[in-house]
Amino acid sequence: MASSIGTDGGLGLRERNKLDKRRRIKKAVRTLVGRKGYDEMTTREIARLAGVGLGTLFSYATNKRDLLFLIYNDDIDALFDAADKAGGDSYLDRVIGVFRPFYEHFARDPVFARYLLRELIFYETGAEAARFQEGRRGIVDRVERATMEAQDQGAIGSKETSRTIARLIFAIYQAEVRRWLLEPDPAPEAGLAQLRHVLGLVVSGLDPRASAI
Repeated sequence: MASSIGTDGGLGLRERNKLDKRRRIKKAVRTLVGRKGYDEMTTREIARLAGVGLGTLFSYATNKRDLLFLIYNDDIDALFDAADKAGGDSYLDRVIGVFRPFYEHFARDPVFARYLLRELIFYETGAEAARFQEGRRGIVDRVERATMEAQDQGAIGSKETSRTIARLIFAIYQAEVRRWLLEPDPAPEAGLAQLRHVLGLVVSGLDPRASAI
């Protein structure tokens, strides 16, 4: 029986065909979202533009909503790699370093990003839902690690757990990134500067007796 792995040690024909279909489907979704909007595009149009059958399309995602997150989920490992390399001297530097790749990523296609963030509300079912929820936890995990490091260094005096603090920061990020994406031409640096400003209020506190961190 012929091997599915090519003689060069790479992927075999079947795997390459699957990856090619996946790329075509993702490209078709992005094209149609930009051309007519998420609400107006149909799965039949996506399949036709991608050059695949409806059955094949639904083997990659459960529904139209799932297709948005198929694209995002496939990108998130690269975003995490960038976040992990960011570092920073201060706690806020490290936290902003976690979020910077996401701002830069969303700014490349803000129309797509707006639909993505709109559709994630209560997104818990579908072929891509588990991967998406895992990705959300991955962001909180990275903020939590930065928080634990700051706590160990004495830069954070709160007695709250690092997880609770990370979840609060993530909630603020979710609100700020949506506000930023409403701008006609969202620039990452402007959005990150505003996020840093708001998070600075959280880090330093609103009590006038509290010293800034």
